[in-house]
Amino acid sequence: MARRPKTTKKRPPFGIPKEIILLTGQDVWPYTFIADDAGGGCGEVPVPADAAPGEVQTVIFRQLANLTRIFHGVEIDVEWSSLTPDSWVGRIRRVTAEEPAPPGAVPEVG
Repeated sequence: MARRPKTTKKRPPFGIPKEIILLTGQDVWPYTFIADDAGGGCGEVPVPADAAPGEVQTVIFRQLANLTRIFHGVEIDVEWSSLTPDSWVGRIRRVTAEEPAPPGAVPEVG
C-alpha cells in the first residue's frame, strides 16, 4: 500500500516581535529585535547614516510589521522611547480588529 507523504508545516523564521533596540553607529543604524519565542534577529537599517532617528524607526518597524503580517497574520504597533541619547527601544504590541492602531502608528504599506 502506498503511503501518503507526510507534510509538515514550515515554521516561520522568527516569532512575533516584542521589542526593537535601535542604535546609532558610525556609518550604519544597527538594530536587534526580540521575539516572543525567545528568538529574534539583528541587522542594519538600510538608510543613510545621517538619517533622522524617526525616519530610521519608521523604516525598521515597517519591515518587521510587514514580515509579522506575512508570517503570522498579526498586526503590530510600536511605541518608541529613548534609552540613551543615541539608542532607542521600541515596545511592540499586537493590534486587534476591535482595537484600532493609536494615532501616530505607522500605516500599513501595501
